[in-house]
Amino acid sequence: MFGILNKFNHKAEIRESKDEILVGEIVRAMARQGGTAVTFLANNDYQRVKFRIVGDPILSYVYVTLDRKTGTGIVGAAVFGSKATLTVSAETKNYIADPDDLVAMYRTDLANLFRMPVLGGIRLNHELNSIFATTTLVIDIDNYVLKGEPGVQALMAHLQHTIQELRERLRPFKKA
Repeated sequence: MFGILNKFNHKAEIRESKDEILVGEIVRAMARQGGTAVTFLANNDYQRVKFRIVGDPILSYVYVTLDRKTGTGIVGAAVFGSKATLTVSAETKNYIADPDDLVAMYRTDLANLFRMPVLGGIRLNHELNSIFATTTLVIDIDNYVLKGEPGVQALMAHLQHTIQELRERLRPFKKA
């Protein structure tokens, strides 16, 4: 009887920890792609990791935010699965000031005021010498966690594709 109770508690802990496991897999996947984790921010079901991208001509940093929405309880996991929003932001830095850049920055900011990107769309934002491209997707944590190497490969492919899209959106804004 005691063994059954321990097994039930262990399954509950695994179910509640899937988002933390996925963040660990994200750190591992980004390390394989040359990203160094420099900052971690974590709450109950919200984790954000900042990665320094070394040697990339466009990107300076990539931010990956995982915000778990469902699946922490046994009923929610059975009905909805383990859903989370995965937000990936890429940052490029320009260390020179140009009046034309300021005009482009205000144009982008005005465009952001009057439109909301659809889930999965890319939004651009200027902040002085940084330009950010951000996209958000709803993912199922179970597709990547506790799957072994196929789950890691799927996560790496997903992150590579997303970061490449963000890089291409930032390319016209990067100054030499």
